[in-house]
Amino acid sequence: MSTPEKNSANFGSAVLHSFIGRYFSIILQLISTVILARLIAPEEYGLYTIAFVFVATATIIKEFGVNNFLIKEKVLTPEIISSAYGTLILLSSTAAIALYFLATPIAKFYDQEQLRSILQLLSLNVFLSPFGTIIVTLLRRELLFKPDLITGVLSQTISYASTILLAYKGLGVYALVYGAIIQSISQTIILQFFRPANMPYLPGFSKCKEILSYSKFVGVSSMMNHFGNYTTELIAGKYYSLEITGQYNRAATTGDLFNRLFTEGLNPVVMPYVSQLSRQGSDFLQKVQLLTTLTLSLAWPFYIGLALCAEPVILLLFGEDWLVASYFLKLLCIHRMLSSTVQLLEPMLMGLGLAKSVMLIVLSTNVTRIIVSIAMIPLGIMPMLIANILILPTIQFSLFMWIMAKHNFFDLSTFLTWLKDPAILVIFSCAPMLLLNVWFGDKWWQNFAISIPAIILSLIVWLSFLIHQKNAKPVTDMLVSRLKQFRAKL
Repeated sequence: MSTPEKNSANFGSAVLHSFIGRYFSIILQLISTVILARLIAPEEYGLYTIAFVFVATATIIKEFGVNNFLIKEKVLTPEIISSAYGTLILLSSTAAIALYFLATPIAKFYDQEQLRSILQLLSLNVFLSPFGTIIVTLLRRELLFKPDLITGVLSQTISYASTILLAYKGLGVYALVYGAIIQSISQTIILQFFRPANMPYLPGFSKCKEILSYSKFVGVSSMMNHFGNYTTELIAGKYYSLEITGQYNRAATTGDLFNRLFTEGLNPVVMPYVSQLSRQGSDFLQKVQLLTTLTLSLAWPFYIGLALCAEPVILLLFGEDWLVASYFLKLLCIHRMLSSTVQLLEPMLMGLGLAKSVMLIVLSTNVTRIIVSIAMIPLGIMPMLIANILILPTIQFSLFMWIMAKHNFFDLSTFLTWLKDPAILVIFSCAPMLLLNVWFGDKWWQNFAISIPAIILSLIVWLSFLIHQKNAKPVTDMLVSRLKQFRAKL
């Protein structure tokens, strides 16, 4: 098998395993969410959301781009791998200790005593993380996603089952906390069965400085991106109420469905794949163009459809107590649709080792997001979201186009040609639902005699356009082929 054919085969296998794991995770999460939304109150979800933001911050600190360094590095020596392992352990221990002792002032800031115990319990997850994370990273570097699939399926099944049982027993927010801890412990244990041959048992520290000199750009980018994404929740928890925080988080989680359905399955593969193509001197831009066309042909119709059906989706998933989330969801869908235009370019740049350029984009976008959000606090959460929708995607798009032109990848006019097919597809496929919304208003979906046929017609038009798309066809053919091979092995 030639090198290009081998690359395509590895990419197809990696994408298939990544997507299977992702979809299984989504199914489990949807089932558990439907159940837990009826066992845990919005206020308790709001409390857990605030805790999650700080735990995730500690998680970013403990990784700080070390995983990206391992993926982009052309040659991995035993010394580099052991040093990366040692760096992760040092960072995770520091972050876990910091989170444990900062739990008290954070709880006082939000005037929520429960936050202290929640954060201190979840600091255990931060400490345990590197013992499994580095194994996953080394496997992903070689596009080996099957162990990640198996580990995810088992650990999430155990976690969600435990969370539902604890919530049913009346533990409230602590059901979510203990469920997260159970998942972290089970994931760490299961991953030990997939340790690659080059994974050391003992950490080293000789190359820590070299690793951190690169990973600091990724770490700063990840941290700013994280705080930017959760700025609204942090502000709502302090200046509005825990109920609004919980409602907004449910809307954000629902709006994030496309990322979970597609982007989170694809992006982990794109970065090592582009890095591999670059190391071998192969053309990666053609592959990025193809994947961008496919991604937007899925993302744009999804977000428009979800925005139009926001109210019935929220009612179906969470019940009437969460109906406020539907108003947030509509705005978030617009924001995510605009941002998705350049979403695939970030893992591409990371795969090429351009972490500093990504950091520039992330810093600029999220500093702006934080400033705009703070400035809009007196006006309320809805004006805050509208301001972010108008400003942030424009800044993000402009910066990505500047970086691409600076490194001679492509210019603005070239990129706009990539968007032509997805734009045509979304106009025609979403037309039936949009026309009904204009004619009947926001409650168009309540007339099932016309809404259901309109949704079915939109899906048929979307699928017809997608199948006949020249740029998307190679990817869909490859995935179908890999799926048939996978089924044949079962």
